[in-house]
Amino acid sequence: MSIADNLISVGKQISAAARAAGRDPTTVSLLAISKTVPADRVREALAAGQALFGENYAQELRDKAREIAGARWHYVGPLQRNKVKYVVGVAELIHSVDSPSLLDEIAARAEKLGVVQRCLVQVNLGGEAQKAGCAPEEVAALVRAFVARPSVRCEGLMCIPPDGVPPRPFFENLAKLAAAEGLATLSMGMSGDFTDAIAAGATIVRVGTAIFGERTKRET
Repeated sequence: MSIADNLISVGKQISAAARAAGRDPTTVSLLAISKTVPADRVREALAAGQALFGENYAQELRDKAREIAGARWHYVGPLQRNKVKYVVGVAELIHSVDSPSLLDEIAARAEKLGVVQRCLVQVNLGGEAQKAGCAPEEVAALVRAFVARPSVRCEGLMCIPPDGVPPRPFFENLAKLAAAEGLATLSMGMSGDFTDAIAAGATIVRVGTAIFGERTKRET
C-alpha cells in the first residue's frame, strides 16, 4: 500500500475508535512519526494531506524543517539540554519535558527567540529506567514550574507504556493525571495501540510504522 493509502486506513481506524468511545473524531490529531524517514517520503505524506509530523532526533528535526516546506513539526524524543537549540521555535509542540533543568533550558531558549514554546510533560508510568519521563508523583510540581516561566506553556501529558503488557491501564492513568492538573492534551498511543489510547482519551496519537512501514535503523 502507498503512504496515501496507509493514511486513509489509519484515519478510518482513528474515526472508528473515537466513535466507539463516544467521541468526535476531530478531537484526535494524527501525528505521523517520521524519524529516519527520508524527506521524499515525508513529502509524499504531505502531498496526501498529512501536515503534522513528529521527529525523535533534534538535528534531524532541524534539517527536515529546513528542507520540507509546508510541514508542521512536533518533537517527541528524549531531549538533551545541549540539543534544545535545534528544537525550540522549530517544533510547535515538545512532547518530552521531564525535568526542571530541561524546562529551564527550553524556557531560556524560547525567551531568547521571543516565542512561547508549547510543551507536554512526559511521564514514565512504568518506572522504567531505560525510558525518559518524570515519575507520576513529580507531575504536579513540574506542571507548576511552568507558571513561573512565561516563555513556555504546558498543555498536557505524554507517555509510552511498557512493552509486553496491556497498555490501556497506563493510558487511563495518564488521563487521570492530566485531569487532576486541568490539562487537555494527551499524547499517547502508537501504531500498535492507538485505538486503545483513543478509548482512554488520547488527543494526539503518534503513528509511524502504520504509515511509513518499517523504518531504517538510524546510523550512530
